Amino acid sequence: MASRYERFDHESENKPIKFSTINNDNVSTLSPTSETEKHNPVLTKQNPTYNDDDLALYDDKTTRHALITLNIISIVVSSVCGIITFFLAIEEQSASALGFAVDTILDVLSFAAIIWRFISSVNNLKREIYALRMMSILFFVSGLGVFLDSVLDIRHKIKPVPNRYLVIAAAIQTIVFAVLAFAKAIVAKKLNVISAYSDAFNTGISSLMALSVAISVTVYNLNPTVWYLDPMVGLTISVVIMAYGIWMLKKSFQQ
Repeated sequence: MASRYERFDHESENKPIKFSTINNDNVSTLSPTSETEKHNPVLTKQNPTYNDDDLALYDDKTTRHALITLNIISIVVSSVCGIITFFLAIEEQSASALGFAVDTILDVLSFAAIIWRFISSVNNLKREIYALRMMSILFFVSGLGVFLDSVLDIRHKIKPVPNRYLVIAAAIQTIVFAVLAFAKAIVAKKLNVISAYSDAFNTGISSLMALSVAISVTVYNLNPTVWYLDPMVGLTISVVIMAYGIWMLKKSFQQ
């Protein structure tokens, strides 16, 4: 009997006993747990965790999907606003409004390029380069169109026709694009790539152009002698757009 008790004491020191109680009418178990099981999460399979790489990939995927969603919304808004502003700009003969309408139509292609850039995580560098080059061309073409239209309006002294509906439409577009630009800037900060920042900048420019349309038309309605404000604003914005397009093109060759 003594030897049996001695052997039991010896075994209890080497094999610690694990007590686990399971509710919901399950039976309590009494089982030895080895040191290997305690330190090996593969064997124990208790409380599975994700490492930092898995969480980073999940966060990156979620952020990319958020940017894609924002650009889908941007395409819908730009299409509707571009068509409405285009007809109002022709009726009012507003250079900045016409430039904004053309810019929003070109923005649709730019937003589509961003969706293509982030819809897949394969060949990120190659997609980034192609997206930057496509957007740079669209930026330059858009800016050049607004620039030429503004120059012609100044040269021929084309004065806009007062239209309050254009002011209302431009004010609504200013708010919508400002919200989209802010949301895209937050997403771009997480992704930290030039194309995402350029997308936020492009949407911000759209908001700024809509604001300039609302201001210039309102000022002209109050004081018709300041007719040149409208094409001058379009001229200024067009230079900024072309300069940014050239900068993006340069960055694409430095990748």
